Amino acid sequence: MAWNLDGRVALITGAGSGIGAELARQLAARGMRLALIDVNGEALQAVAAGLPGAETAVADVRDAEALSAAIDDLAARCGGLDVAVANAGVATGGPLRLVGPETVEETLDINLLGVWRTVRPAIPHVLPRRGYLLLVASAAAVVPTAGLGAYSASKAGVEALGRTLRVELRTHGVGVGVAYYLFLNTPMVTASEDSPIFARTKSRLPAPLAKTWPLEPAVARTVRGIERRSRAVAYPPFLRGMMAARGLLDNPLLDRVVAGTMPSMEQAFAAEAERVGAAAAARAVGGR
Repeated sequence: MAWNLDGRVALITGAGSGIGAELARQLAARGMRLALIDVNGEALQAVAAGLPGAETAVADVRDAEALSAAIDDLAARCGGLDVAVANAGVATGGPLRLVGPETVEETLDINLLGVWRTVRPAIPHVLPRRGYLLLVASAAAVVPTAGLGAYSASKAGVEALGRTLRVELRTHGVGVGVAYYLFLNTPMVTASEDSPIFARTKSRLPAPLAKTWPLEPAVARTVRGIERRSRAVAYPPFLRGMMAARGLLDNPLLDRVVAGTMPSMEQAFAAEAERVGAAAAARAVGGR
């Protein structure tokens, strides 16, 4: 049975742009009250200005204490939480043997531990309302991609975390879903397309996987997933078939095909790293 979202409260991290900002707009249109968090205060206020009644807090998902305090404060201001969407994240890229350790660790810190730092303090607020958690992963959790190793690993971890929480919280009446998206038309993706490493990686993918998909229908599907307290939200829809057949994607033939693209990818990354530095080359494929 679908939830009536009208009057319920949704917490969203990474609400200052992209998926988080559009989700805030669409949930507000369905009558939800909003508790919004982002590391960028100016971007967050710009989003909230168009959403009367939205409560906001500036916090970094790398700072567990500050994030927990922000979530508790927002829950108090809103009278509780029905939904928590752990959306904040970054995308970085480059061959793992060439990317600096600090880049890999920062990606895991934000994308995986940042999700954990979000859901952990949100659970006590969602629990009494028998609410819903949505953890934003990626298609990269289903099909890890050469050149996006740190990102793929972080999102696979998000998927595992969400599936575990789904089982653990079921007896408490809390639903848990995981969201999977291909490349969506967000600032993170459009900025990434200026990176030669990202562009090369993306161009080598089969056409449906390489396409940049519109944001609004992806978020509309996410809203329906929240209404239905879905186990999984996927956009474009054919991702569900890939998820069901993911075992078939782990095979030696596919590995050989992808491996053939690595020399040119490594050369491109090395050239970009020489030009702007290894850390900047890795960060060129994404941001908050």
